[in-house]
Amino acid sequence: MKTVKRIIICIIALSVMSGCAYRHYLGLHGPSVLNAPDIHEGLTEDAECLGCHHPDRNPTGPPTTHPQFTGCLKCHSDPLN
Repeated sequence: MKTVKRIIICIIALSVMSGCAYRHYLGLHGPSVLNAPDIHEGLTEDAECLGCHHPDRNPTGPPTTHPQFTGCLKCHSDPLN
């Protein structure tokens, strides 16, 4: 039983440390790029997002608090309600 608990703890720890993907599954998404479709039209890669939102690169958009995470569009492309 201890082994099962350790495996579960390791899986949770890896999920938390691995990036934004775990938030996607928990429904904790960031603001959608669809709020400003004219600016974000045609975005397909994380590098394009970080070009405007990376805090160390004089961002033209609001700086992200997690530039090391991957999967920007997974968490920031929800349809508007």
